[in-house]
Amino acid sequence: MDGQLYQDTLEHCSLVKDLELLPYGDLTEIGERGVNLSGGQKQRIQLARALYQNADIYLLDDPFSAVDAHTATSLFNEYIMGALSGKTVLLVTHQVDFLPAFDSVMLMAVGEILQAAPYHQLLSSSQEFQGLVNAHKETAGSERLTEGNDPQREGLPAREIKNSHIEKQHRTSQGDQLIKQEEKEVGDTGFKPYIQYLNQNKGYLYFSLAAFSHLLFAIGQISQNSWMATNVDDPHISTLRLIAVYLCIGIISMLFLLCRSIFVVVLGIQSSKSLFSQLLNSLFRAPMSFYDSTPLGRILSRVASDLSIVDLDVSFSFIFVVGSTTNAYSNLGVLAVITWQVLFISIPMVYLAIRLQRYYFASAKEMMRINGTTKSLVANHLAEFCCRSHDNKGLQGGRTFL
Repeated sequence: MDGQLYQDTLEHCSLVKDLELLPYGDLTEIGERGVNLSGGQKQRIQLARALYQNADIYLLDDPFSAVDAHTATSLFNEYIMGALSGKTVLLVTHQVDFLPAFDSVMLMAVGEILQAAPYHQLLSSSQEFQGLVNAHKETAGSERLTEGNDPQREGLPAREIKNSHIEKQHRTSQGDQLIKQEEKEVGDTGFKPYIQYLNQNKGYLYFSLAAFSHLLFAIGQISQNSWMATNVDDPHISTLRLIAVYLCIGIISMLFLLCRSIFVVVLGIQSSKSLFSQLLNSLFRAPMSFYDSTPLGRILSRVASDLSIVDLDVSFSFIFVVGSTTNAYSNLGVLAVITWQVLFISIPMVYLAIRLQRYYFASAKEMMRINGTTKSLVANHLAEFCCRSHDNKGLQGGRTFL
């Protein structure tokens, strides 16, 4: 950072007053595609970025198209004739008033260079160039006449600066940048997200059927093992009957397991469709101010990675929790019935596991939230890169500073 070069660049590009009007000066955050900047400010910021690089050759494609005549004259004198006086400059412009200052003027038509010469020599030798200069003088003269007959325009810039200053003070008092910080939950949110998920499109029904199917599956497993353990040494039960009953209980348990998986898939599909529809409705009906203050990467992160978790992970995580809990407590119940002394060890271990689980969740949830919010920054940078590759004009920064 060269402070002196930075200040000189701002003065050469006529950006000093513009930065004074912005609520946070050169630290003001700029929205997607420079939404809170005018066209002239975008062009002058680009010129400032180019000047700060201190290159040897400058290719300027009509840099005065979005600024008024007064600002264009100031830019030409301070920027091109002043800051770039020792550089090689190729300027493309339709404003012929600036052409006498250049060493060589190239007159182009239909993609071809018709003539190349200094201004006065080209003016005396080319009828096309004379017609272009005369037409521009006539147009400029009529514009000056119109402006001179309008007495209300004299005090307009002062009023605009005053109004902008008042608006700046109002925005500064609010203390908000254009781009809002991404919100995230803090601490334990309880069962609120899970209840919200199950409220989507008969979620409670499918979840209850899936949990009940898994409960029947667990009962089938216990019954299968109990049948084999009880009757394996019974001489009154043949081996064929023993194996047949064992297989029947196993097949029925597998059917319950299949039903559980089907209900879980239906739960995931229905809940995901409902949440995705609500998300699309919110995005389509959101005001334009939402897109101005929300980076594109944040929206992409919600629609892509977060929705993928809802589609694939949440429903199966539900049933895995139910399945693991049911299996653990059913096995503990069987052990308690057979050997009740095991409760003296099992109950303290269950309590310890719950405590460790809560200790782990406190940090795991925060890590997941940090992961979810930082993804949007990466997606935003990728989106900005794609925007720049398709459109090289205008300020493209989503989280860009001046």
